[in-house]
Amino acid sequence: MSTVVIITGRHTEEVKHRFLRLPDCRIVFAERLEDISPEDAAEAEILAGFITKEALARMPRLRFVQLFSAGANGFSWLPERIVLANAYGAYGDSIAEHMLTTTLMAMKRMPEYLWMQQRQGWELLTQIDRFEGSRILSVGMGAIGTSYLRKASALGAICYGVRRTVHDKPPFVEKLVTTEEMDDLLPEMDVVALSLPGTQEVEGMFDERRLRLMKPTAILVNVGRGNSVVTEDLIRVMESGHLKAACLDVMDPEPLPQDHPLWTAPRVYITPHISGGYRAGVNYERVVNVALQNIALVLHGEPPIHTVDRTLGY
Repeated sequence: MSTVVIITGRHTEEVKHRFLRLPDCRIVFAERLEDISPEDAAEAEILAGFITKEALARMPRLRFVQLFSAGANGFSWLPERIVLANAYGAYGDSIAEHMLTTTLMAMKRMPEYLWMQQRQGWELLTQIDRFEGSRILSVGMGAIGTSYLRKASALGAICYGVRRTVHDKPPFVEKLVTTEEMDDLLPEMDVVALSLPGTQEVEGMFDERRLRLMKPTAILVNVGRGNSVVTEDLIRVMESGHLKAACLDVMDPEPLPQDHPLWTAPRVYITPHISGGYRAGVNYERVVNVALQNIALVLHGEPPIHTVDRTLGY
C-alpha cells in the first residue's frame, strides 16, 4: 500500500504536479484540515502544512509533519513519535531584504519625506544617517540574522551578532557574543535587529531597561517574534524621544487591534507580519522545495533536514 501524504493549503497547478511526481506514495491535497476525508486521515503518514490537536486525533498513523513555516514553537505538544521539520532557510534572504529596506528607510527618514509629499511640503530634514560605517547588531544568528548581516556587511556596515552559544563566527561579523554579553554592546550600536524564535527565554527580552541601553539615535528592527519586545515599554520609550525609529514586522498583540497606541507611537513603522510570507509568492518556491526534499527523504527512510528540537522550539 502506498504511503498517504497530505498537502494542506492552496497551491498552484504546477506545484501540485511536482508533489504528484513523488514516488511510492499517494498525494492528497486539502486546502483546510477539515477537508481531509475520514478515510484519508486514518491512512495518512505524512502531512505538509499545518497540524492541530483535533486533526492529529484523526490521524493515528501520522509519523512526519513538514511545516511551511520557519517558526515551530507552537508544536511542542506533538508526540515524540512524530518527526517535525520546519522550512528553515527558506525565508532568510527575503526577510533580510525587508530588514535592509526598513533600516535604510529609517536611516534616511523616508516615511517623513513621504508625509511631506502628501501635504506638498518642501523641507530639509537633518540627522540623516550613513549605512556605510554604521554598527549593526543582529540578535539572533539563524538563517535570517546571518543573511541580514552578510548583506549589511557588503554595504559597508560593521556587523556584530548575538546567539545562545558562540560558535562558527562568519567572516563578515566583527564580534559574536552570547545573550549574557549583549548589554555591553547595545550602547555602541546604530541598529539592533531582532530575528529571534518564539521561545520562552526571549519573551520580554527587550524591556525598557534594554531599550534605554541603546543609543537615543539607534534604530530597532524586529522581524522575529513580537513578544521579544515589551510593547508598553516600547511605546513609553518612543514617546520620550529615545530611539530614532522602531521598524516592526511583528508585534504583541498580533494582529494589532485598531486604536492600539502602538499604531500612533512616534517613529514606529509597522508592517503586518509580511516580511516572510510565502502566500504572497515571495518565498513560495523555496518553501515548496524544502517540503519536497524532506518528504522524499522520509519516504526513502532517511531523516529530514532541519528537524525541529521540541525543547528549543526551532
